[in-house]
Amino acid sequence: MKAVIENTGEIARTPEDVFDYLSDMANEVAYNPDCVSMERLTDGPVGVGTKYRAKWKQSPGVIITECTQHERPRVWTYANGGPISVTLTVTLEPTATGGTRMTSRSEWSPHGWFRFIFPIFVLVMRRAERSVNANARRALEDHRDKQAA
Repeated sequence: MKAVIENTGEIARTPEDVFDYLSDMANEVAYNPDCVSMERLTDGPVGVGTKYRAKWKQSPGVIITECTQHERPRVWTYANGGPISVTLTVTLEPTATGGTRMTSRSEWSPHGWFRFIFPIFVLVMRRAERSVNANARRALEDHRDKQAA
């Protein structure tokens, strides 16, 4: 049993700006109201091998997530285990207007007892993921406006 959630949207920022902000999961607490905590566990620049200890309102506990792909400014991937393993890949493409088309694709796989409630969980997460993407877009665009002021 697996579910895929995919969302695409445009952000009025360059792919480099979007990549630098969103590929660092430490920033998620600023734009995702469901992110309770995000603690970076590794030193150095964000890249393959970077790990975070995360807690979201919907997660059954603390999750360790690791960057498994990091190709600035085009794509990054994070993967985690737990009752639901998730692999999230975000792809960025420049637009003709100087912005970025962002596509997020996550694969969700339940384990153990979570298989019983997984169909309901996926419905909730589809809505939540759309909201998170919209919040991320607003955070990036608001940040640009504050820099210009």
